[in-house]
Amino acid sequence: MELILIRHGTTQGNLEKRFVGTLDVPLTPQGEELARKVGPTLPYVEHIYRSPLMRCRQTAELLWPGVETTVIEELRETDFGPFEGKNHEELKDDPLYQAWIGQGDRLNFAAMPVGETAEQVVERVSIGLGKLARDAAARGFERVGVVSHGGALMGLLSKYGRPEREYYGWMCPNCGGFRMALDPDTLELTVLEEYKG
Repeated sequence: MELILIRHGTTQGNLEKRFVGTLDVPLTPQGEELARKVGPTLPYVEHIYRSPLMRCRQTAELLWPGVETTVIEELRETDFGPFEGKNHEELKDDPLYQAWIGQGDRLNFAAMPVGETAEQVVERVSIGLGKLARDAAARGFERVGVVSHGGALMGLLSKYGRPEREYYGWMCPNCGGFRMALDPDTLELTVLEEYKG
C-alpha cells in the first residue's frame, strides 16, 4: 500500500513562526492557493486520513476534492503547552523556553519541559498509523492520502521512515511531504518520492 503523506498548507502562525500545535487555526489565502496548486501534482488517492484540526481538513479538501475522509485523532500536532501561539521573540526571556533551546540553534523536542515530548508524540502518532494501516487494509485501499502536521510527521518518520534520517531530516514544507510504501507488518515507510510543496 502507498501513503501520500502531506503537511497542511500555510497558516498565519507558520508565517509568523509561531508554535501552533493544538490551536485550531485556518489556512491563510496563500495556504489555500498553495494547496490548490499542489493538488494536481499529487497522485490520485482512494481515501484520505487526516488530523482533526481545521488546517488539515481544509488542505485535504483542496488537495483531493471530493475524496472521502477519515479523521484520526492521533495525527494531530504536538501540544506545545504554554508556548502555544507564541514565537521565539515573545519567548526568548522565558526561563522554560531558554532551558528548552539550550545552547544550540535547534529546539530539542526530546527535552521539551512542557506540553508533549517528542517521545510522547511518536507514541501517539504510531497508534494513529496502526489504526490507519488496519482500516485501509480492511477496506482494500492501494493508495491513500494522509494530511497531518510538521511535528507529527517528523515524529512518525523518525521512527518508521526508511532510509533512516535524523529527526529534522524529515521536516516538510507546507503542502510538502512524501509518497511512501507502507509495510503493514512493521509499519515501516519507505520513501518512493519526495514533494517540496
